[in-house]
Amino acid sequence: MTNKYDLTLVLNAEVKDEVKDKFVDKTEKVLKALDGSVVRTQDMGRKQLAYKIKNQSEGIYLNMQLEMPAASVIQLDKKLSVDKEVLRYLLVKVSE
Repeated sequence: MTNKYDLTLVLNAEVKDEVKDKFVDKTEKVLKALDGSVVRTQDMGRKQLAYKIKNQSEGIYLNMQLEMPAASVIQLDKKLSVDKEVLRYLLVKVSE
């Protein structure tokens, strides 16, 4: 059984558009390997951060709506936490 999740990411502002697109593709491949899928991806643009994160004062915000089994959440969490492009992320289960 798959659940719906909302993933908001803050990427390093120094990342070029090609790297950002590769990151989105890589995330989609990871989800596919975890029996999940990306329903929608929204680029929210470059925004000023409220405080510095890893010496960055700006970040690129992405929002992704996902469908995946609950058992895959921990594996996705581990992959996002070690990714160098990701400054912060928030993964929330969407209640129906």
